[in-house]
Amino acid sequence: MKDTKERILEFIAKNKRINSEKGMVLLLTGPPGVGKTSIAKSIGECLKRPTTVISMGGQNDPIHIKGSKRTYVDSQPGIFVKELQRMEVKNPVIVIDEIDKVGLNSYKGDISSTLLELLNPEQAN
Repeated sequence: MKDTKERILEFIAKNKRINSEKGMVLLLTGPPGVGKTSIAKSIGECLKRPTTVISMGGQNDPIHIKGSKRTYVDSQPGIFVKELQRMEVKNPVIVIDEIDKVGLNSYKGDISSTLLELLNPEQAN
């Protein structure tokens, strides 16, 4: 995994050099069991930031991500806001695990479009 580690270090160094205030989105791909989640957790440790793993496997409801409107009696924030509140920091490392296993064809909405909206730096400011 030496090449992978070097590419990640280059990515982080570039982001620090341009002094970006925006968060970074890094996508790790590969077959099961090669260590993608372990590397992502290690990135958080190396950056000395709190790290959390959010599993998307089987999720098919965008409300899990966005949260529900305040007008509902049992309204709640989405999972990302809940994790930010729990960790009590503004700049954690959030690992979105099993993103390829999100549920499809939900009558509640398209969760992959919701994730795209969340991860798009032009929309998620």
